[in-house]
Amino acid sequence: MRLPQIRNVIAFTMLLAGVYADTLSTCLAGEDWPNRAVKIIVPFAAGSANDLSARLYAEGLAGRWGKPVIVENRPGADAIVGGGAFANAKDDHTLLYGTASMITVNPRLQEVLPYDPSRDMVPISSTASAIFVIAVYDRMPVRSLPELAQLTRSKPGELSWSSGPSLPHFLYAAMLARQSLKQVYVPYRDGTTQQADFSEGRVQILSHALLAVGGPVAAGKARILAVASSEREPSLPGIPTVAEAGFPEMEIEGLAGLFGWRGMSPTLRDKISADVRAISADPSIRSRIEAAGQHVLGGTPDEFSAAIEQQRSRIREMARIVDLRNAAN
Repeated sequence: MRLPQIRNVIAFTMLLAGVYADTLSTCLAGEDWPNRAVKIIVPFAAGSANDLSARLYAEGLAGRWGKPVIVENRPGADAIVGGGAFANAKDDHTLLYGTASMITVNPRLQEVLPYDPSRDMVPISSTASAIFVIAVYDRMPVRSLPELAQLTRSKPGELSWSSGPSLPHFLYAAMLARQSLKQVYVPYRDGTTQQADFSEGRVQILSHALLAVGGPVAAGKARILAVASSEREPSLPGIPTVAEAGFPEMEIEGLAGLFGWRGMSPTLRDKISADVRAISADPSIRSRIEAAGQHVLGGTPDEFSAAIEQQRSRIREMARIVDLRNAAN
């Protein structure tokens, strides 16, 4: 046999070996994974709504897998720190409990990210959706978003507002821009200080997750004007949606879910997704997530990807109204 032919035979044999190895790896990944402890990186602070739901899913997954599932909080820079930690882990037993905004919003805010949103975060399953609300200090003489807009027009630059990071911030900034309203934004590094100032009226309007405004509302120091979801929140039946109030530009869901690493096998992705969906159907898990001001989700990888794309479309609409990069400052 001539040398070129020998080389072709060797190359073909190596190709077959590689295909076999990949197939075997995929099968084993679906059947035997995990074979040690699993880490879930949560790019948000302990005690946040996303952290609470992440820990509930981690508890459920540990029970199904028979292996420890450890939650590691890596907060900072609108989840960019945690996203980078996940991408750099390069470990087939490390998952990410992240939000769709890490894919839909962060690339619009940062020219360079420590992760590739299109490759480093493989959607496995949606898990929960934070409920965003617009709340005002109780002594504010308004009972609806239209009344708030009217008051702002009569006092341009006199009212102050603050928000949660990312989506709650942008939805309110988009409303101000579209309605040509002028309010003063007050940034906070510490959520505790933000809540205290809101409860005392030092900042008068708060666009945030329902969990974050729950304390001031329960204490009678604040009231909710609208929810940013597409439908009314069952626990707040008397509160209209932003669309019902005439502000559809503010509608968005705080979509969160579980992501896998770059190159995760479809077999393993589907296995984990099925486990997440089973946990999301557990009544005790559902009640605890809902108590934290979130909707319980749980879908296939394709459904999660489609929901992310839907949010990306909403972010594009917001970006036509307001410069998100400047709004973030």
